[in-house]
Amino acid sequence: MRVTIITVGTRGDVQPYVALGLGLQNAGHEVRLGTHPRFESFVRDRALEFAPLAEGSLSRGSETLEGRKWAEKSSKALPAWVGFLRDAKSVARRRLADCRDACEGAEAIIVSVFGTLLGYHLAEKMRVPLVRAYCTPFGYGLAHASPATSRVKRVTIPLGAARERLFREALWQGARLWTNAARRDVLGLPKLPRREFYGRLDRQRMPLLYGWSPAVFTLPHLDDWVHVTGYWFLDATADWAPPASLVEFMGAGPPPVFVSFGTLTDRNPEATTAVVLEALARADRRGIVLRASVPPHVNLPRDVFAIDPIPHDWLFPRVAAAVHHGGAGTTGAALRAGLPSVLVPRFGDQPFWGRRVADLGVGPPPIPRRRLSAGGLAEAIRIATTDHGVRERATALGERIRSEDGVARAVEAFERHLVAVAPRRSPVRRSS
Repeated sequence: MRVTIITVGTRGDVQPYVALGLGLQNAGHEVRLGTHPRFESFVRDRALEFAPLAEGSLSRGSETLEGRKWAEKSSKALPAWVGFLRDAKSVARRRLADCRDACEGAEAIIVSVFGTLLGYHLAEKMRVPLVRAYCTPFGYGLAHASPATSRVKRVTIPLGAARERLFREALWQGARLWTNAARRDVLGLPKLPRREFYGRLDRQRMPLLYGWSPAVFTLPHLDDWVHVTGYWFLDATADWAPPASLVEFMGAGPPPVFVSFGTLTDRNPEATTAVVLEALARADRRGIVLRASVPPHVNLPRDVFAIDPIPHDWLFPRVAAAVHHGGAGTTGAALRAGLPSVLVPRFGDQPFWGRRVADLGVGPPPIPRRRLSAGGLAEAIRIATTDHGVRERATALGERIRSEDGVARAVEAFERHLVAVAPRRSPVRRSS
């Protein structure tokens, strides 16, 4: 079967779909992954076919004036999804045209959360199946969550059928006019109705794959078209090797604490770096930080080492704890390594994963980014690195996650839903 995967966003929004694409390819499917041009080499280096999708200026963060302005000003007053909508609107027609090209000849389309609308338009136009593959419990997952078991009422993501519908309604009304204009101009499709779009996918029982471990978060009931498969991990290639200077630093003392707040623009990198360094000093811990997050003029102490991004599957088993933003991919990688985590969430699904880590007892309560302080972070690091109960629970959870094969289960679910209908379509040859 010829499959196109559509995903937009940051590196963390792309990496799981490269893993999923490889799983599908290894199962005999032809896979093309459509995402932003800056990830082309990342996709092609894994021997997947690549298709470029237009990217707005705002989502490129510090690379553009618009991105810097959003991070420094607008994001303080407006929710993150408003920025996502603004960015998507700025390239709506170009991105949809790119998706049309990426889906040429496809017999099925797989979409991430942010790629859902794009894929839906193309699936409707081409009359091919659409599969949602989400790394966050957006939509069905939150609407059906049980507060008694998940305690997600304590986070900022809307929960429960009523609040979930309100959130989806706001999202849809913010996108409806320009989405319908792009559908008309690029694909010649009629406009979608006023009622919120996302709920109709559940009502149509459109297959939904959730890419996290059921040991981390499960639902009290799953319909037969919803699957919690396990994480979609992408490990380092066999020829990858860590920098010699990093290996030397790791061996020169006790395991350090890894600190990273993701790839998005920091509003005040100098202040954040000062907080992190003071917290590590108060907790009496060595540290590893991402080089890109440290201002060039800041001199790091000898017990803190700066690195470029490296594979989590190599690094995380070798550190004492991870301090991070709570992105789904980073959270999953830390949990798989049996590593206690301190989550400092900012927006999106990050508060959700922060609460899950605390509820599972594998890390202290999350520290909202706006409340980050050296004293609070130091205390959280102490808990993560010295509490034996936290470490034992993290170790046990890591063993369970490592026993799962989320990609294989996702491929199995995909094939169960869709391969049987493939022969009904006439073969369409892709252009080279």
